[in-house]
Amino acid sequence: ETGEPLRDRDGEGVGVRVIHPLRGPRGINGFLVFNCDEYAERDQELIAMLLTFYKNYVSLLEDSQRDKLTGLLNRKTFDDRVLQIIATVRAQETEAAAGHGYAMGVLDIDHFKSVNDRFGHLYGDEVLLLFARCMVEAFRGGDLLFRIGGEEFVVVLKDVDLERARIVFDRFRKIVEEFPFPQVGKLTASIGVSLIKGGDLPATIIDRADRALYYAKNHGRNQVQFHETLMTEGEIGGKKAQDDVELF
Repeated sequence: ETGEPLRDRDGEGVGVRVIHPLRGPRGINGFLVFNCDEYAERDQELIAMLLTFYKNYVSLLEDSQRDKLTGLLNRKTFDDRVLQIIATVRAQETEAAAGHGYAMGVLDIDHFKSVNDRFGHLYGDEVLLLFARCMVEAFRGGDLLFRIGGEEFVVVLKDVDLERARIVFDRFRKIVEEFPFPQVGKLTASIGVSLIKGGDLPATIIDRADRALYYAKNHGRNQVQFHETLMTEGEIGGKKAQDDVELF
């Protein structure tokens, strides 16, 4: 604790320990520990001032990376984060194949346009905020959660194979289906998913997930579809789908 005396092996005093919390926009995320010969008020004030600069810098960094409404990662950070994951998969291809890979899901709120039309954009924004809150509570802290535009969200799961990803995304689909959105009532979400491969680009992964999402929208909504499964079953072909479907 702060002010704790430091002693050598013989029990003689050799200084004090001073602890400063590292505060970010989302609370304390670490501690800076100093072992000092003696407590000097002026030195500690200087450290506290520098840590204030650190907090402001982290806040600016967070602001540039996160969606203003939901607090999720934004579209600007999407490519960089996914490129890092692709590099990891490429370097550990055999491990990824053994069930420690990544899966990307594109999540879209069904009939969201009608929410804005019937209730107004204020309630529409509330739906987006509550949907994002469901995501934060449902997925693990290490998974990446993005809002990439409108009512479209992206989740990147780590350390999953296809079956594990299916369980996780379907569990979230059920959470949304059962969530009581104020004023608006019940809503559902459609989800398209694709596994991430070492030779991918961010655009190719999201294109595959989008195609699975289009299929879900065309076949009843409120479901999870995987690009890999649809390809194996012959439900979609190798070319980009041109489905005529109202996604919103």
